[in-house]
Amino acid sequence: MKKRTHNILTFFKYTFISIIFVSLSFVLLFHFGFLSNFTTIKFDRNKLSYANTQVKVFDNDNKEILLNNEQVKDIQLNEVPSYLKNAFISIEDKQFYKHKGLNYKRILKAMLKNISSLKLKEGASTISQQLIKNTHLTNEKTFKRKINEMLLTKKLEKSLNKDQILTSYLNAIYFGSGSFGINQASQRYFSKDPKDLSLAESATLAGIIKSPNTYSPLSHPEKCLQRRNIVLKEMLKDKKINQEEFNKAYKTNLNLNINRNFLGNNTYYNACIDEACKILKLNEKDLLLKEYQVYTYKNNELQTIVEKEILNSNSYTENINCDACVLSIDNQTGGINAFYGKSDYDLITLKRQPGSTFKPIISYAPAIENNLLTPLTPILDEQFTIDSYTPKNYNNKYNGWTSAKDSLAKSLNIPSVKVLNYVGINKSKQFAENMNITFNENDNGYSLALGGLTEGITIKQLTNCYQSFANNGKFIPATFIREIKTKTGKTIYSHMSIEKQVMKDSTAFLITDMLKESVKSGTCKKLKLKNYNLAAKTGTVASANSKNKENTDVWNISYNPKNTLCVWFGSTKSNNLLPKNITGGNSPTLLAQNIYKQANLKSCDFIIPLSVEEKEINSIDYFKDKKVLLANKNTPERYKIKGYFNKFNLPKEESTLFDKINKFEIQAKVNNNNEVEITFNPNKHLYYELYKQDDDCIEKIAEIRNKDIQTTIYDKNIRFDNIYTYFIKAFYNTPINNLQQKESQISNYVKIFMAQKDPPL
Repeated sequence: MKKRTHNILTFFKYTFISIIFVSLSFVLLFHFGFLSNFTTIKFDRNKLSYANTQVKVFDNDNKEILLNNEQVKDIQLNEVPSYLKNAFISIEDKQFYKHKGLNYKRILKAMLKNISSLKLKEGASTISQQLIKNTHLTNEKTFKRKINEMLLTKKLEKSLNKDQILTSYLNAIYFGSGSFGINQASQRYFSKDPKDLSLAESATLAGIIKSPNTYSPLSHPEKCLQRRNIVLKEMLKDKKINQEEFNKAYKTNLNLNINRNFLGNNTYYNACIDEACKILKLNEKDLLLKEYQVYTYKNNELQTIVEKEILNSNSYTENINCDACVLSIDNQTGGINAFYGKSDYDLITLKRQPGSTFKPIISYAPAIENNLLTPLTPILDEQFTIDSYTPKNYNNKYNGWTSAKDSLAKSLNIPSVKVLNYVGINKSKQFAENMNITFNENDNGYSLALGGLTEGITIKQLTNCYQSFANNGKFIPATFIREIKTKTGKTIYSHMSIEKQVMKDSTAFLITDMLKESVKSGTCKKLKLKNYNLAAKTGTVASANSKNKENTDVWNISYNPKNTLCVWFGSTKSNNLLPKNITGGNSPTLLAQNIYKQANLKSCDFIIPLSVEEKEINSIDYFKDKKVLLANKNTPERYKIKGYFNKFNLPKEESTLFDKINKFEIQAKVNNNNEVEITFNPNKHLYYELYKQDDDCIEKIAEIRNKDIQTTIYDKNIRFDNIYTYFIKAFYNTPINNLQQKESQISNYVKIFMAQKDPPL
């Protein structure tokens, strides 16, 4: 066994050495010009800067989306400090000004290291090679591409001098977060022109380019700082800086000053490029080099309004410069027709806590889907504990019995937790997973009912779920891109709106009807607009560690049959939280209102599906006894409540409340003031007449109307040594079927003897 293992290792070792030998031979052949005609790729000086080119992206009207040239302009070498140039040379190519494009000594050294380690981990690319690789070639890891790179590098060195090459390199290299070139990177990370960069900042940017994802100052600041310090050490070693300069820069923090309005960050264009790269499994550079054309769902008018409102978003948040985002989806296609945000992070992938916007998804919709709930189901809003979890309502206010519809419209916490308990956590999670919601293994508690997720949810995911409610229960994955073509017009990708029925159309409609109530009378009242048919939900997430009860996220998600709109404000920094008075019901709701007004996003009302029926229930049974009973032919109109139901989950019993008046009893006694107290429990839909009989005389002494609680009448008009008999007649309070109801009911008779007061002693 040991001999066999040794033979295998020997085989691989000599195979690897052979590959290196062949590679070295190619280098020598190349050096002496024997491979000069190997490449068919032409050297193009115009490709040496991203400021002169971009991936062609088109809106929904096939008009090209143009970039802001101010942020992608080239810089000249004399516009940057010398230590910025030296930082890149020290870390990337120390012999830059000495070699002629290829550093053969460095190539041989890398090969020897690769042979000794039996791994291809050492590279030897010069700045000139990197420039060619980033502007002329894809990232294919093939021998042919490497030869092309070397040949084109030689052509580059013959066409430009070293300063021109370094200038082009600085203008073309990728720095992560959508930043191409030193100007974009400087603006992106430090909000300044390259000429104003400090030594520490210059070293930071030089360190990023080895691996923009690994050394991202946004995602991995510790690794970025370590890499920056390596750059500084190399500069000190190369005597590009002195010890004092090194010490000062080495002790400096990253000191980022993120430009939230940076072109490449959270724009529609950038989101489209990211999505196109994922679809085609390419990076942005390759997408650009292949000259693909990307066609999107962007609504230019709506996008312009969204950008204006986000840029003005501080006016909604008391001038607190928090993160903000708007995302809009066309319900029919699933196309994202507007998107813009401001944040240090990518708002398409950033996960946030959804708060109460998660209630319809995790609690109410699964309960309705499984016929465990209707919008009129009574739920007791009270203080309670379940599995050691004690949820609380906002401001610790509790409303007693309330309908599921009102509970959701007013965003009450207790009912949402109870509804999740009705369904079961696992079944509710399965329902949400059908809409591409992912859960952490720790997401198994009742805090889910209030949006308490371990990792959170993306803005795109959350908006997509609400689009399913607007879309009769059909889930269409949201996308920016409708088509990708080659430069010759050949379609290589076309978006197909793949619909998946994730819930019954009745469930979607009933949730929509409940969320329309939120606009009428609930937390979304500020979104109430004349002639707009909107359903909406708010969400407010309190900071767990804030002593002042500040908030981390506030939401408004609204929709009509045509469009779904999400507005989010949040704080990704613990020292920049939102004041407690900024909630989902105000700031994001007001911004949404302004978008609807300006974009004129009117729509017809939601169509009632055949699976839904409107029924009338008896309000007396409902409010007094918490029973959902159908109104019958005798129920007066004033005592009817209309509600929508899944036709397979209709109320089955009819109310008999107005068929006849039930028997009832009264009680009577003499109190300490020598008055007769007559007590009974009236019903609001009846009126009552109290009679007193004295010998042969009967008189009506009181009328009682619109009472629904225990009532006491006092009779003071009495004489001693007399016997009185009391009884009550009950009548319907309202005419039934347009005829005066003759039905009545008489209570029991109670006799009271009024004895003479005991004479004083």
